[in-house]
Amino acid sequence: MKLIQKLFGMHTDTNRPFPKEEREGAVSIVGDKIIVKGNSYHNSEVNIKDMQYAYVLVNVQGESSLFIFDHHQHVLPANYIGFSKVYKQLSSEFGFKDDVFFEHVNQTSVIKKLIWRKVQEATYSILDTNYTDYNLGFEIQSEEKVFISWDDTYVDLNEHEHTFIDVSPYGQKILKFKYPIRIGNVILNNFTAYFDNARTDIPVLHYYTHAINASSSDTSYYELKTRLQSDFSNDNQFFGYEREDQNSFSFRANDIVFSLVYTYDSTYQFNGGYTSFSVKNEREYPEYLVDLDYESKIEVSDFIQINENIRTVSNYKSNSKIKRRPENLKSHVGEAPTLWIDHKNSKIGFADQSYCQVFDKSEIQSFTIQNILPAKGGGGSYLELDFKDNKKSIAIFSGPCHVFNAYQDKLSKLTGLKINIAAEFYDC
Repeated sequence: MKLIQKLFGMHTDTNRPFPKEEREGAVSIVGDKIIVKGNSYHNSEVNIKDMQYAYVLVNVQGESSLFIFDHHQHVLPANYIGFSKVYKQLSSEFGFKDDVFFEHVNQTSVIKKLIWRKVQEATYSILDTNYTDYNLGFEIQSEEKVFISWDDTYVDLNEHEHTFIDVSPYGQKILKFKYPIRIGNVILNNFTAYFDNARTDIPVLHYYTHAINASSSDTSYYELKTRLQSDFSNDNQFFGYEREDQNSFSFRANDIVFSLVYTYDSTYQFNGGYTSFSVKNEREYPEYLVDLDYESKIEVSDFIQINENIRTVSNYKSNSKIKRRPENLKSHVGEAPTLWIDHKNSKIGFADQSYCQVFDKSEIQSFTIQNILPAKGGGGSYLELDFKDNKKSIAIFSGPCHVFNAYQDKLSKLTGLKINIAAEFYDC
């Protein structure tokens, strides 16, 4: 029987010596959870039904433990009270490789060895087809197939009959599909979109899936890479690296980036058994930067030009307040970064050479200049807006340290608002 167990990688017998359970800490199974009570690092709850893999570990201090991943990392010290009982119960239920565990659990040299991995069905398949629509979008494999453009928005997908909203193991809002999807010549069973972007009226920015093959090995990486290499021209292939700890390869189709990453065991990482297949939309959508309503009625009543190397934020894909610098602003103030007052429309505007943000003057309570002194980091300075209603502040301009101090009086005179100088601190 033991020979059969050894040949098939099954657990053997757990009646061998465990480390002495003498440390201040305890581990137990309560219902469908493993409860670990110790110091803050080893205080956790493992969801048994979500277990993905387990390792035996020995750290640099010679302390042995059972490592379990259930979408989160958990360390069960082997000298905690109750460890041997918990290990035996888990090994009996899941079939841990006890021979590997006991070979290493009582040693003092650093070790990391896999003793169990959840058996999972393959989550992808590669088609014997020649689709060339990677740049266009993906196809839902419903009874009547539906093609989705990469330019479809969060609102579009949220309202689609073949999608539903869920929460990831890490608390993120995600969108899932009721059917597998096809990207080019690959079928993906568990394609998902991150759905916590602050803007929902723009195209979805990030999709992902875990591509798992039948053996939960790096075969998934090499199979997908080989297929995509045959589908993309050399100019649209970007080799990252293939190292002992991780492999990475990317492909680009009209600013849609497809990335493959496979992670192996190393000092700080564990072999997840899957290839992370992500799709990022890096296209620009300049139409979302246009505010024709305000541009048609802008009035520059007074302004300050800041002839310094400063900038405002440009992440318009997540912040709907960010617009292009009004085209007719140049005729009023030139091209330098500018802060202007619009009495006619009761607005305050802030523009660098490319982008701007405009607010109702009634929203703003004061300004704060925050200087960060150079240290390990280069430091910098931020001009912040302090809002009346929600008591929050945002950085509207950034630049070199102390760059805004010289404009304190001009800002106060232009806006009629108080200019606060925050306490400085070092960029450590």
